[in-house]
Amino acid sequence: MQNYFDILPHSTGWIYVIGGMPSASYPSYALCLKAAHLHAERDRHRLQKPVFRRQELDGGMAPCDQNVTTPYPQIRP
Repeated sequence: MQNYFDILPHSTGWIYVIGGMPSASYPSYALCLKAAHLHAERDRHRLQKPVFRRQELDGGMAPCDQNVTTPYPQIRP
């Protein structure tokens, strides 16, 4: 079984959710993703394989690219 870390936009920034429990809010996507990775590393003895996902603009979930610091790199301002 995999453990999903869902990275979601929030009214105060970005949060991740694991097992239905939301994290604290982070001011940027990159910080939130980093915090989710640190959480997975800290609990690696308890967690099975972590999967990091982000919420897409259509509400679906997509795998996070670990080398991307913005959630939607294809969108340019």
